[in-house]
Amino acid sequence: MRFSLRPTLRAGFGVALLLLAASPTAARHWRTAEVADGFVKPVAVVNAGDDRLFVVSNEGRIWVIQDGQRLPTPYLDIRSKVRFSPEGSSELGLLSAAFHPNYASNGYFFVAYTRDSDGAGVVARYEVSGPNPNQSPAGSERVLLTVPQPGANHNLNHLAFGPDGRLYISSGDGGYQPEPRCTPQEGGNLLGKVLRLDVDAGAGSAPYHSIPADNPFVGDPSVEDEIWSLGLRNPWRFAFDRQTGDLWLTDVGQDTRDEINFVAGGGPGGQNWGWKMMEGSNCRGLSTNCSEPIPGCFDPAYSPPVIDYGQDARRCAIIGGHVYRGSAIPDMIGSFLVGDFCGATFLARRNGGGFELEELSVDIPEIVSFGEGADGESYLLQGDTLYRIVDLVNDASVAFSVDSYQVGEGDGVGVVSVRRQGDAEGAVTVSYAAEPFSASVADFQPTFGTLSWADGEVGDKTFQVPILDDAIFEGTEEIRLRIFDAVGAELGDRAEARLAILDDEGAGAPCVPTDLALCLGPGGRFQVTGNWRDFEGQVGVAHAVPLSPLASQLEDSGVMWFFNLGNAELLVKVLDACGVNGHHWAFLSAATSVEYTVEILDTETGAVRRYSNGLGQASPAVTDTQAFSCL
Repeated sequence: MRFSLRPTLRAGFGVALLLLAASPTAARHWRTAEVADGFVKPVAVVNAGDDRLFVVSNEGRIWVIQDGQRLPTPYLDIRSKVRFSPEGSSELGLLSAAFHPNYASNGYFFVAYTRDSDGAGVVARYEVSGPNPNQSPAGSERVLLTVPQPGANHNLNHLAFGPDGRLYISSGDGGYQPEPRCTPQEGGNLLGKVLRLDVDAGAGSAPYHSIPADNPFVGDPSVEDEIWSLGLRNPWRFAFDRQTGDLWLTDVGQDTRDEINFVAGGGPGGQNWGWKMMEGSNCRGLSTNCSEPIPGCFDPAYSPPVIDYGQDARRCAIIGGHVYRGSAIPDMIGSFLVGDFCGATFLARRNGGGFELEELSVDIPEIVSFGEGADGESYLLQGDTLYRIVDLVNDASVAFSVDSYQVGEGDGVGVVSVRRQGDAEGAVTVSYAAEPFSASVADFQPTFGTLSWADGEVGDKTFQVPILDDAIFEGTEEIRLRIFDAVGAELGDRAEARLAILDDEGAGAPCVPTDLALCLGPGGRFQVTGNWRDFEGQVGVAHAVPLSPLASQLEDSGVMWFFNLGNAELLVKVLDACGVNGHHWAFLSAATSVEYTVEILDTETGAVRRYSNGLGQASPAVTDTQAFSCL
């Protein structure tokens, strides 16, 4: 069949709408509540414009959910007509249902199923009549469309009414093969397409529908009139935004990429989504099984997806939902709900002139379908159970309450607060540590422990850091605060903080040399201390060794070591260069891969200079010619 597509309807892969924005990390997830369970392979949940929900069971029955309860008698039972397999991988059976926009007055609803006699895809109309609004007689069936089905999957998949009152039908490509069929590119075949019918005109006699005159290929002898768009592999679900009329359509890829396609409200159709030449934004470049030549990869005849993503262990079969227009979850309004049979969950939305995909943090494996109530609230089917999405919640997170704390040296203890925020479900624990930074273990007692929050508990927990007082002026020194190993929560943005120890001796106290402190420069005016952290997380203070007894020319120098005296990682100098540029100069030379911080304190003025190097980084030599002003 000759490939045909009107040029005015083309949207090539250069279109600026293509924007992939899958978030690398997510801080939100859905909270769900069970509504009903025990269904046999439920595959769809729909509404009839009232307060009821209808769950479509793959075996051939439709169940009514009213006032939160499943009614004991099915709304429709056509198991005798449906080819069904209880095997988990089977795609045969009753697959979708849609209620007419005027259902309240005409009682029409429509279903798609695979026929037991020959496996063909069928679109049929049923009618509720009589005194019981919760039951439809199977004998009211009127068949609108029959599509031969060459394989056991990728069938007539989904039904939905558009804002124009037309019935839209998605169809798969007829079944997986090692090299897929070319049916989506064949204009004379209804497989791999979106079809559009007028179910009002001609509703009284076979075939119980007509072809809308504005269908995009009407008048083209090479394309069937029912076709609205083409080039799809397995478009399991699609939805119209009830507010804007925009169409969101998902298509399951073969083994590389899944995609989300989009048509703005009022769009004329006619798109070719590219399968089997394209798989999302990936070029397959194969025309095997095609009866006629088809455009090559990235041809402008193909409309690109607005979002696609690669398949992996959590992303194997995209499950499209609907655009949320309820009121219970304000943060989700305007977002298109997306799941994946292998577990991943997403929110897709328009973002200026493009689109973005927010990946949620909690997987929900084996989602098979989403649905919305007449009130716009959202539901999903997982396994044999119907759930309502009740909230979009921030993940539980744990962080320091503020970036920095301070304590007086003579206060005896520093109090540090850690906050649990977001989702309050479940218990949370987090480990904490107070470690040397510019302060050393001579200034405080390193502290480790665990904080716990019970299920439902949020707010602040505190821990204390003992502070050690001395009579030496040291200026303001800092302790590194860390939280780690959070269980039941994520670490927030403030997983590290600082605790400043405010010295209470005042400037003028002389430097006192110890095995942890060097006194360098003229008259031993500059006090040098240091600390370190290694790859295993061990922390400690740097030990100091003056060099003046060893060499008179190095009287303003000293070395610092972390592990043993034979491994002097740091050489420190403070030189009097007042006659050169009016400053005392500071030099550091290091041969170490540990993280360190060196602090040089001017005991006469209280000025402090700090020098540090990251864990595992090569330590550059430091020449600070502006370190301290001369008095």
